[in-house]
Amino acid sequence: MASGSRQAYNGFMTRSAKLGQNFLRDEGVARRIVELVPPGEGPLLEIGPGGGILTRLLLERFPGRPLALVEVDRGLADRLGGEFGAQARLLERDILQVDLAVLFPGERVTVAGNLPYHISKPLVDWLIAQNRRIAGAVVMLQKDFVDKILAQAGGKKYNAQSVAFQLLFQTRRCFDVPAGAFVPRPKVVSTVIAAKPAEPPMKDVGEFYGFVRQCFSERRKTLANNLAVFPAAVLAQALAAAGADAQARAEQLGPERFAALWRELGGRP
Repeated sequence: MASGSRQAYNGFMTRSAKLGQNFLRDEGVARRIVELVPPGEGPLLEIGPGGGILTRLLLERFPGRPLALVEVDRGLADRLGGEFGAQARLLERDILQVDLAVLFPGERVTVAGNLPYHISKPLVDWLIAQNRRIAGAVVMLQKDFVDKILAQAGGKKYNAQSVAFQLLFQTRRCFDVPAGAFVPRPKVVSTVIAAKPAEPPMKDVGEFYGFVRQCFSERRKTLANNLAVFPAAVLAQALAAAGADAQARAEQLGPERFAALWRELGGRP
């Protein structure tokens, strides 16, 4: 990183540390991320642009393509506005409060960014909720968190979010990023993933996700116990039709089995 860039990073990193942001400074890594963004004419949304290293490359690679930058930190937003205001739409806002249907009506959006670690879980929930408006996503998260959302049934890291994310998105791990690529330096390794929505998109995602969370509400209990709100005979029949053992726990069912069980109980994936 050039000395001017280092001074710029040093100027805002202290203020923004409380927001959980570790700023990417390795341009080689940034280029690899941007190269994963699929071509097209649809709008782009960068989450947490920070110092703008990805922003510059997105504008360079996709000139003329609509680009929105969502940055919650006022100081960073001012800097970004000064540099990119003529080329990108800047929103000084919490990404969790952004509705893609309002931001880009009638269009599907490609999402990119180095996501703040401290809101990884709610951000992935945001992606799940917005899935019908997303054309694709290339994002960087803490490696341990990626391990959770891509965990397989039967493992300790497998949870309701794993189920929903894997059903809604086809995802691949792309590459790991060492701590030295950031300032301030995090204590963890990061992972870049590329995701595209599964087709056809699921209907009633919120209801389905709530159902899966109920299935995982007490991990040591069986599905029958966690879903005791359903009549026992109805539940037993649905479990059998979905190919699930009557004494199974939630962590033992793969994502497709959850979708089947939801259908059997009257849901509409």
